[in-house]
Amino acid sequence: MLSLTLRCGAEYFLDGLLVETILSNLGATDLAAVAASCSSLRRPCEAVAATSLRLLLVRMQTEPVRAELVRGAIARLMLWELIAADCHLWLQADERYLTLAERFGTSYVQACADRSGSGHGAYSHLNGPEFLPDALHGCGVFLFDGAAVLKTRPFTEPIPQPITLMVVAKARGDTTIIDALGTSSSRFELCHGYPTGWHPSPEICITASGHDASPKHSLRGATRGTGEWHIYTAVFDTKRSEIYVDGFCEATGNKSVGSNLLDGLSIGCDHNGIFFLIGCVAELRLFRRNLSTAHRVQIEASLARRYGLAYSMARELPSPTRQASRFTCVLRNMRAAAASADAL
Repeated sequence: MLSLTLRCGAEYFLDGLLVETILSNLGATDLAAVAASCSSLRRPCEAVAATSLRLLLVRMQTEPVRAELVRGAIARLMLWELIAADCHLWLQADERYLTLAERFGTSYVQACADRSGSGHGAYSHLNGPEFLPDALHGCGVFLFDGAAVLKTRPFTEPIPQPITLMVVAKARGDTTIIDALGTSSSRFELCHGYPTGWHPSPEICITASGHDASPKHSLRGATRGTGEWHIYTAVFDTKRSEIYVDGFCEATGNKSVGSNLLDGLSIGCDHNGIFFLIGCVAELRLFRRNLSTAHRVQIEASLARRYGLAYSMARELPSPTRQASRFTCVLRNMRAAAASADAL
């Protein structure tokens, strides 16, 4: 039984289960308002926020940081609710969210539902990618053979920068992983391309510049398209753009990538339908924001654990003479990653 004394002096007794049921239907903003208005409800509000945060992180397939569920749960829930609301697109090669067509014993993707709840699914364009179940650490992947493409519907309104794009993928050669929607779109590309000199496997590159001609503005990392699995995080934020690969910050600074808006996505080719992906995609997440370092690391490390990939929280690439430590995201290391992310 919970005793409440209002400012007017009236005293009420409420059943604890009833209070919890009411509070569990409130978002972080309302929980903060209730906690501020009544000292007797502060602890119940924090407890409900911790439970809501845990459930939200499970839905987002993100490992919780232990302190997140104990200290300042309302404030942390508020931040994660904003991140979830700004997740504009979430595609995953999970058979439960796919519409497949069988041809000669092979499954091809016709449609992929949007797990973000925003309704921006992706659909096969001419040829859909092949679906390979249990291909990466027990998870499914989309196989792009150089002709397959998935496209979203046009966004209701083009999205301005900043935009954070996370992709679990592997690519080989001079190839586009993600770009804007179609031939009338402005470029918004994540690729291994636009080399300064010819190379069979160019470095990772992002650009939101131009339309048909080669981009005037771009940002280039160090990882080449050699067919290895990576977690690519591209932060499109004009002159504050960044590229992360497996947690390493490969490119940042004051170099602009351009200021184009994003009207939709082509997955597996550039917006002009010239450079196609030779490789695979397991997951894609698109956020209408620049994530904080702690939140980016937390999501990336969770992706690494899910797909059994190496991950590092080093801010910069290792020098040739001194290698930064990397680890495979088993549970023990995931907890260490989460603790470090919380400290950032």
